[in-house]
Amino acid sequence: MKSRKKKSRWTPFGGILAFLAVAGGKLKFLLPLLKLGKIGGTIWSMALMIGAYALIYPWTFAVGVAIMIFIHEMGHVIAAKRKGIPVSAPAFIPFMGALITLKKQPVDAATEAYLAFGGPFIGSLGALVTFFLAYFFNSPALLSIAQVGFFLNLINLIPIHPLDGGRIVTAISRWLWVIGLVGGLFVIIYLQALLFLIFWGLFAWELYKKFVRKNDSDPSWQQTGLVIEAKRLHFEESGLPIPAESHQRELPFSQACDRLTQEEYCNLYYPGIGLLSRVPFPYGLIHKVRLIGTEQESEVIRMKLQINYMVYPEYQSSIVKQEEYYQVSSRTRWIFGISYAGLAAFLSWMMFEVHSIFPSIPL
Repeated sequence: MKSRKKKSRWTPFGGILAFLAVAGGKLKFLLPLLKLGKIGGTIWSMALMIGAYALIYPWTFAVGVAIMIFIHEMGHVIAAKRKGIPVSAPAFIPFMGALITLKKQPVDAATEAYLAFGGPFIGSLGALVTFFLAYFFNSPALLSIAQVGFFLNLINLIPIHPLDGGRIVTAISRWLWVIGLVGGLFVIIYLQALLFLIFWGLFAWELYKKFVRKNDSDPSWQQTGLVIEAKRLHFEESGLPIPAESHQRELPFSQACDRLTQEEYCNLYYPGIGLLSRVPFPYGLIHKVRLIGTEQESEVIRMKLQINYMVYPEYQSSIVKQEEYYQVSSRTRWIFGISYAGLAAFLSWMMFEVHSIFPSIPL
């Protein structure tokens, strides 16, 4: 009777959340209420996830799963803040999980592993607290939420990218990627987890290109396009011909950093005219700037530029980095190795414990 009262008291809230998830597109007037600074998107996406889950599961379970995922993601946020790496607030994707976006990439494997380990570590603590609350209050609902928490953090330890385990083992041994590809595939197929199978396939393809096809291209060198505007008057006053649409040439440039704002920028010049434009460019060290074409208007000339540059380590996003990235001390490798294996063993044991005591809690 007690469980029925609780269900009848809170069921309307679950219905409201489900309604918001389905009709969110027609309730745009609610959006300003959810714009609470940086956390507005998190609240809105979390509400959508809860509503989506509430259409299938009891609302208590839907809320609990969202909280478990939120705690996990906040573990990454806390770890990133401790390392001085700016990150976005968590964004929830129904039936897929949540993610944060790193505004700068780690500069070495130890930092990457630290950021990755923060999620399952804090997430496991959240699941453990829920487990003790379930035991104390004799609650099957909390116990099932704790079980989901343990499972989500455990499966995230599979050593493949972009899962946390694939990032943690970069500071231990990249040979564990092979174990992840083989053992992880069996786990994914057994669980019939299509999303994880997609991750596995993308990761396997990246490793194949790097180590089988011997794609030795340096990921630190990149190329990007840029369009700037120059006044036609500058060319006329300097007595220079206006570049044709197909005109190509290298342009002189200089890079600098503003001492007050710490903003890095690039000065672009044209021979005979001088400074054409100053553009922010914090992504890397520029090697070459080339004019590859123009578009002419009455008073303005749009110049299409091609920029070759060496990417700063914090902006490199490729899975396989340069060898220097993986230079980690033996002590650090042992710390992460023991922590990784210990957390995996603990979560596996807790999964067994939850399964063994679940029948003893009355429904």
